[in-house]
Amino acid sequence: MTPEIIAVALIAGLAGGAVAALLIGGLQAWMARAKGPGLRAFARVAGPRPTATHGGSSSGVGPFDRFSDRGKRVLALAQDEAIRHNHNYIGTEHLLAAVLRDGDTVAARALTSLGIELEKVRTALERIIGRGDRPTSASEITLSPRTKKVIELSIDEARRMGQPNLGPEHILLGLIREGEGIASGIIESLGVDLSALRAKLLELLAQRGDPPPASYATPPRTRTYSYSPFDRFTHRSKRVLALAQDEAIRMGHAYIGPEHLLLGLARLADLAQPDSPMKQILQKLGVTLEQLRTELGKVIPPAGQPTPPSEITLSPETKEVLQIVRESTADKDVEPEDLLLAIVRDEQSFGAQLLGRLGVTPERVRAAVGH
Repeated sequence: MTPEIIAVALIAGLAGGAVAALLIGGLQAWMARAKGPGLRAFARVAGPRPTATHGGSSSGVGPFDRFSDRGKRVLALAQDEAIRHNHNYIGTEHLLAAVLRDGDTVAARALTSLGIELEKVRTALERIIGRGDRPTSASEITLSPRTKKVIELSIDEARRMGQPNLGPEHILLGLIREGEGIASGIIESLGVDLSALRAKLLELLAQRGDPPPASYATPPRTRTYSYSPFDRFTHRSKRVLALAQDEAIRMGHAYIGPEHLLLGLARLADLAQPDSPMKQILQKLGVTLEQLRTELGKVIPPAGQPTPPSEITLSPETKEVLQIVRESTADKDVEPEDLLLAIVRDEQSFGAQLLGRLGVTPERVRAAVGH
């Protein structure tokens, strides 16, 4: 996995792994053909399959044929959650909210029995990602790479449990097994261990009369990468990266530069429940989110339309910033303040120059941070 893919993966919980299942292969091909129509098809959960026409195969065979009605409903609700938050992708966080919305399932009961409720998840989602700046239509929605990975794992869970159709319980098992997305972070932030949630779900399935077969064993949680500079990022820093990607998407940029990191830091201080330390730093510097957006727009105007998350990479300058962070923080956790200091370490960098246009020098930044 390249550094660019790793970075984008961790920035917004959008990582994907190697795709092995034929269903996911079909999904990827479908995604390449068109965004909206396929996602709108999530809602068509029942009805006869069209018959084959002369000389061709059935037009009803698609990547979601193995989903049960309840499984398709989860995907439809996940799309609705993305639209609700003005997001143009379905992430693991939207899947988690969707499982809870269809409350009359074993998966939803497993979550709520451990105190994970829909409104708590939505609140956490808004704190981590925030809302998009403009409404999103169904035709704009794509699946994030990390969500495609979850679906791949969900299919494998259904297969290992000897069940032909993929339902909400398998989607939840996929979320747990993937274990690195925003959904798993929300679950753990609510005080629930992923292994405990898995055990509760299997317990409820057994009570329903659907215990896993004797051959079924809990698979180990495997990481999709061996090491990256994001291993030591705190939730605050990961939130900055997620917000930076959202700014790049909003501006139609196909990369994440230090300028987007600055916007992510500013948005962290501008949320409905702002990050107090970063808000104090920016107040000392006299810099606001709108000022940064305005100055950046003068230098690099927004493109005509948003960029799909899967197309975004890290700029070389941002890779340098992350390398500086890795070297300067040694073995301690990486905080947003470390990102800000790394951005202004090189006074000739675009990030430092953008701040300079607002009268902010690297010396002032170090003083505000306390270095």
